[in-house]
Amino acid sequence: MGWKVAWCERTIWMYGSIWVCTLVYKPVRKRLPTLPMWVFALLILPIVIDGGTHFISDFAGIGNGFRDSNAWLAALTGNVLPATFYAGDSLGSFNSWARLITGVLSGIGLVGLTFPHLENTFADVAREIEAKFYRARLEL
Repeated sequence: MGWKVAWCERTIWMYGSIWVCTLVYKPVRKRLPTLPMWVFALLILPIVIDGGTHFISDFAGIGNGFRDSNAWLAALTGNVLPATFYAGDSLGSFNSWARLITGVLSGIGLVGLTFPHLENTFADVAREIEAKFYRARLEL
């Protein structure tokens, strides 16, 4: 029943964090330096690893890969967490948390790297436009 909608938690968290970081950026922009490229790479690396392992896991067939059962994680942690944490991608599972954390980190990295550059570029363009209008007004 109803309309089917594709849902990707990683994308939701990434775009959601970009939106939240956009709201936070303006008040703190003067106190923050532009994010260095190596910090951006560190913030993007988790999403690359998480998305890459899901991609590789899907070669076994959707629902059959090592990231669906996360038996590797259960063995690594000694099975101390509930079975619902390890298997699947429901809210509260390892896959859900991994998507939340990697999406938010990548959103922070994208805003920290691009917004200062965009702000500088827009300021340069605004100065050029103001200078053209000032010169045009003097010629009148």
